[in-house]
Amino acid sequence: MKLIRQILPLLVIALGLLIAFIIFSNKPAAKRRPSHPKSLTVETVKLQAQDFPVLIHTQGIVEPRTTTTIIPRVSGEIIKVSNQFRPGGFFEPGDTLMTIDPTDYSLDIKSAQATLAEAMFTFADEQAQANQASENWKRLDRPGKPSDLVLHKPQLARAQAVADSARAQLQKAKLNLQRTKIKAPYAGRILEQFVDRGQYVSPGNPLAKVFAIDYVEIRLPITEKQRGMIELPRPFRGEANKPYKGPEAIIYASVGGKEYRWNGRVVRTEGSVDRATRQVFVIVQVDNPYQRHSDNRPPLEIGQFVKADIKGAVLESVYALPRTSVQGNDTIMVVDKESRLQRKKIKVLWETQDQLLVKESLTEGEQLCVTYIPFAANNAKVKLASEANKKQGHSHKAKRPHPMSK
Repeated sequence: MKLIRQILPLLVIALGLLIAFIIFSNKPAAKRRPSHPKSLTVETVKLQAQDFPVLIHTQGIVEPRTTTTIIPRVSGEIIKVSNQFRPGGFFEPGDTLMTIDPTDYSLDIKSAQATLAEAMFTFADEQAQANQASENWKRLDRPGKPSDLVLHKPQLARAQAVADSARAQLQKAKLNLQRTKIKAPYAGRILEQFVDRGQYVSPGNPLAKVFAIDYVEIRLPITEKQRGMIELPRPFRGEANKPYKGPEAIIYASVGGKEYRWNGRVVRTEGSVDRATRQVFVIVQVDNPYQRHSDNRPPLEIGQFVKADIKGAVLESVYALPRTSVQGNDTIMVVDKESRLQRKKIKVLWETQDQLLVKESLTEGEQLCVTYIPFAANNAKVKLASEANKKQGHSHKAKRPHPMSK
């Protein structure tokens, strides 16, 4: 009885293992379904050659074409200041910006006139004595030639020099009187004001900083690749005076949340390349930045940040590829007539924010794949999304019941 109790668990385990073995050995075979390779559906666009005008996008700061620090040439107290002699004030050529007290210089003129009159009298007296000395020598009929001292020539030359000096002093006094009126050198605007009425100034003291307003300049950086798309001047020695009509430029600036635009033109390039960025700078000129226009746009202010589009070359017969068509490493895919993918290497001539411009390696009318599939094999069979949608639309139309059917 004891032996049966010990053997019974072993028999149960052995029986369980036997049943499990029989079930595992006689399991039904799984039915395999035939595999049907699925064709990849891709979006395509038809390539069409076009002429593409290049725009160079850049940005810069508005600068005056000329900045001048006005300094007096005479000293004195400022007794009068123009109403426009304030930061931001406008002035025209020849306008009197301020007046220095002219009293001392008016007195200097009178003193110089008196000195000149005395010098002219002395010169006339010496001239008379010289003439009399020459007559006396002839009357005495002495042999030989008289000396210059006898003929009063040195005395006459000294009197002439004193008269010339007095005349120069009078002219200088008149100039100093004119210089008491500080006049505008050109049409411009006050940038900074350093003095005001009642102050005493002397030569060398800055009065104001002004700038010209006939046009402004904008210094714009461009890369070497962008430079190849613009016809820029390359002046050589002895050719600096040759006329140059640079490409047009459109200047954009945002004022009060609204964007305005101005027309400009490239007028020159700087004479060096920036060492840090390897960029060259072009100068765009905008005429009459403070003139009122019909669109009531504000003036271009000095120091204002602006964006610019410079008109470059026109690329002829190029293909504009969307950036989504690039499969990596300057590679694109086209779908041939047999609906198979073909990889192609491209050389980008120019690029914008959304497009790449290519001329070589492509053909008019090719179907460009714009679906990103970087791991698709060459010659892989695909379906065009446009054709699939068209077929699906026809099938839905065929299944739709006729309105008169019951």
